[in-house]
Amino acid sequence: MQRRWEFRVLGSLQVTDSGRAVELRSAKQRVLLAALLMKPNAPVSSYELMEHLWGDEPSGAARATLQTYVMRLRQSLDDLADRKLVRTWPTGYSIHVEDDQLDLLTFQRLRAEARRAPDLETEARLLGEAAALWRGPALDQVSSLRMEQTDVQRLNEQRWEVLERRNDAELQLGRHDQIVDELRSLVAEHPLRERFWYQLMLALHRTGQQAQALDVYRRASDVLADELGIDPNAELRALHMEVLAGSSAPVAVQSGPSWLPPAVGDFSGRSDEVVRLTAGLRAGGTWTITGPGGVGKTSLAVHCAHAVRDAFPDGQLYLNLRGGEQKPVEPGAALDRLLRGLGVSGGAIPSSVEDRVDLYRDLLSDRRILVVLDNAVNEAQVRPLLPGTTSGAALVTSRAALAGLEAAHVVPLDVLPSADALALLRAAVGEARCAAEPGAAQEIVTYCGKLPLALRVAAARLVARPHWQLAKLAGRLSDERRRFDELSLGDLDVRASLALSYDGLDKTRQTAFRLLSLVDTPDFPAWVASPLLGLDLDDAEDHVEALVDARLVEYAGRDGLGQVRYRLHDLLRAFGREAATEDPAIALGALFEQWLDLAMRADAELPHQGVRLEPLDLERFDLGDAADWFDAEWLNIHAVITQAAALGLGALAAELAIRSAAFCDLRARFDDWEQINDLGLACAPESRRPMLFQQRGILSARLHDYAAASAHFQAAQEGFAAAGDVWGEAYAWYGMGWMHEWSGRSSEAREAHREAKTRFAASDNPHGEIEVLCSLGAIERRAGGLVAAQGYLERACRLAGQMGDSQSELMATLELGRLHQFTGELTLSAEFLRASLAAAQRFGDPDLAANIRLFLADTLIRSGQNSLAEDQLRQAWEFFEEHDDRQGRIWVWRLRSGMTTSAEEALTLASLAMEQAREMGSPPEFGRSLRVLGNALERAGRLDEAREHWRQAEETLTAAGFQAEVDELRLATSPGSG
Repeated sequence: MQRRWEFRVLGSLQVTDSGRAVELRSAKQRVLLAALLMKPNAPVSSYELMEHLWGDEPSGAARATLQTYVMRLRQSLDDLADRKLVRTWPTGYSIHVEDDQLDLLTFQRLRAEARRAPDLETEARLLGEAAALWRGPALDQVSSLRMEQTDVQRLNEQRWEVLERRNDAELQLGRHDQIVDELRSLVAEHPLRERFWYQLMLALHRTGQQAQALDVYRRASDVLADELGIDPNAELRALHMEVLAGSSAPVAVQSGPSWLPPAVGDFSGRSDEVVRLTAGLRAGGTWTITGPGGVGKTSLAVHCAHAVRDAFPDGQLYLNLRGGEQKPVEPGAALDRLLRGLGVSGGAIPSSVEDRVDLYRDLLSDRRILVVLDNAVNEAQVRPLLPGTTSGAALVTSRAALAGLEAAHVVPLDVLPSADALALLRAAVGEARCAAEPGAAQEIVTYCGKLPLALRVAAARLVARPHWQLAKLAGRLSDERRRFDELSLGDLDVRASLALSYDGLDKTRQTAFRLLSLVDTPDFPAWVASPLLGLDLDDAEDHVEALVDARLVEYAGRDGLGQVRYRLHDLLRAFGREAATEDPAIALGALFEQWLDLAMRADAELPHQGVRLEPLDLERFDLGDAADWFDAEWLNIHAVITQAAALGLGALAAELAIRSAAFCDLRARFDDWEQINDLGLACAPESRRPMLFQQRGILSARLHDYAAASAHFQAAQEGFAAAGDVWGEAYAWYGMGWMHEWSGRSSEAREAHREAKTRFAASDNPHGEIEVLCSLGAIERRAGGLVAAQGYLERACRLAGQMGDSQSELMATLELGRLHQFTGELTLSAEFLRASLAAAQRFGDPDLAANIRLFLADTLIRSGQNSLAEDQLRQAWEFFEEHDDRQGRIWVWRLRSGMTTSAEEALTLASLAMEQAREMGSPPEFGRSLRVLGNALERAGRLDEAREHWRQAEETLTAAGFQAEVDELRLATSPGSG
């Protein structure tokens, strides 16, 4: 039977598997699952998940802990093997569910269908179904402050909005008596929502219960006065008068001035903001919409103002304060205009601003009026124009943050989500036209940076040119040099909108913006402005924050080190580059050098395998954990290498690639490593090419491409030798010996390691000598020389301890653990392997940790501890699957083949391992897989085939020099061995 998962968030968090409840006992697992379910079928960034789990300042170990929580969540959902539910993305994780598997998706679908309902009966039914999905407050018992302040508040508000709409529909259909009881419960639960009081009062009035309706009004008045210090709104007051008069005629609502601009006909998106603003405005107070130019602040404000007109029957005032222009409207002039709108004649308007404020607020004191103040420049311009009581509401838009505006509720506005941006384009251009060219439509959205103003201009151009294909405009927008020319039509001009913010800066900050726009990094910490402008760190941060205030730079969150990070919107970056007169290669040189300096110092603190760079006299890295710093800066470093190479700064790009290789190795970022190594080799000076070849050899070895690795190590050896670099040449010989080992050429491996050992001694590199001792110990172990192997490894362990070289000590401990496995000292083997696993985890090396888990699982299986072994294999498999590590998967299949109680499953797993090993071209792996397949064939009763596979395994392993494994095979398969 096919499994069916169901998730519920509209109430307490619930999970069922084919009808069976799944209990998540861990509070953190519930938070993680809830955060993923809030954005179903879309990636949620690791940073956002860490904020949900630990707040604004997660610890340095948060990212690794998050990975553990994801693994445990998959385990709880039985999703470790398939990963069909929780999926991994480069930036985070996602959960994939069908619409009918998550109550939130069903709720959103029903809400949307209700808005498009052809009649009132259908709308009431759909809204009723949506309301019935709720079992209590959203995500009840999920403990996350961020979620409570964002998702929970938003969802609960949507619930009440649906109930209000449903009640309105039921009342219009004449079903007053059917909803009275529920309305009594709603006003008891939410006594400050005036709409519920109104609906209850109207239902009672329509059913002839006039006394009860009047009692409802009295109770509503008491609650509003006690809790908020306000009177009931005009809607409730008018209904009260109707009940007193005993009238059944429709409520007549007083009409006041309505200065609102026309409603935006094709308004789309911003659903969360609309819900929050409309609900907030109905409750009163001051609300501000802030964001950069062109982001749609005015459109949202006008849309919301129209949506709540019924709540402000005494009027809606609108004033453009022209904050982006050379001469913004002065408070005195604004008050003159507002007072005239409220019916004050010109001669009665006081001359002083203070007196005008007093008169204005006195006139508003008993009225339900909405004041919309568009394009405010700052708090000083806005304060005198705000109503003095809570009977009305104010809605302010501004590019400035207006953080000093007392008691204001801020709604920050960013560019549109991709889906909403596409919806805006489709609404303006037409569904058919966009459906005919979906790729071009998406390109237009991308080139417009999902900025509403830019999208409206692009759409207007397409509407004006119906003969144009969308691909034609997309092609014109793709040229960054002419993009702003394309995004200009009539009075709609994206360049002019952005220029308003830029022109308001002083010269130094204009320069800072231009230089920041030249940098290709996706985000940046504030210190970046220091080398760009030649300023100290505090002044640099002040400049960046000034650009944030001007809405030219935006806050992007905090990284794993706790640093605040910033970014530029794509169109703002293009605008800055258009304005720039600086040569990027010159202007960015000091910044790129600073990044290289930090990378070199961080790299010096990381573990290195296969090559260690010669020590330099560097300042100590003082920005926290070096690997965490690389994690935080990685996308930027990758971008800097790419940009430096493109600008002709080849030596810098190559050196930064070299100094980033150990981090890529440590974090198993093999794709990134390959890209930066390619860039480095393409532009490196001749003196640095051997090091890049050496690192490429290590990368190829990690990917189990031993032939390519050998070729790269050979090229490195020749380059180092030609340059007289004995240090580097020693590592190249060591790498070649390494490949001979893994390819089953033991004698060649010994010879290469001896060459390496000689050169390590000559270049005074004891760390390298220890690595050679570990490799020689491994060779002797495989060859059956267990005493010699133990001598090499104990000597390596002793030297590493004396030098305080924890990385080399880890490798020696690991090899001793594997040696004790072969000698049958399984308890000692497990002890050494667990110690090496702990060290690999301390270093933050998931690749090495996953491989150690395999060796530990093998030891545990040999000692009969299969359940503990399975736990190790499960964690190793997760890494191997995520990184497409073929050799790791082969090992897991082999070990599980020996563990399973099913002969059929054992045969399947062993066959998979053998076929993959054959394709790998590694004789040792192929020989080991032949042996395990022989074991599985024996269990299946196919003894002749088993013996043939054992014979081939023995031949293959003997040729590879793996005599210890040959001896073990002979002992296990000899007659009477069972």
